[in-house]
Amino acid sequence: MSFIEKKQRYDYLLELIEKQCTGSAEELSKTICVSKRTLLRYIKELRIMGYQISFCLQRNTYYIIKNVEMKIIA
Repeated sequence: MSFIEKKQRYDYLLELIEKQCTGSAEELSKTICVSKRTLLRYIKELRIMGYQISFCLQRNTYYIIKNVEMKIIA
């Protein structure tokens, strides 16, 4: 697999995670045409890059945790 193809898969994976429409790991791996093991490695690598990715059992989707910064007004 070329660098460009891998980059495109990462971009597509992030897009699906941001839209919160991934389904289970098995479903998502089929969507991006990789094995479940490869998908989990991709997610691990994204987490290492700084993305806070979690899975919601109720909605059955991966999602990115948004950090809410609290501003203190003095």
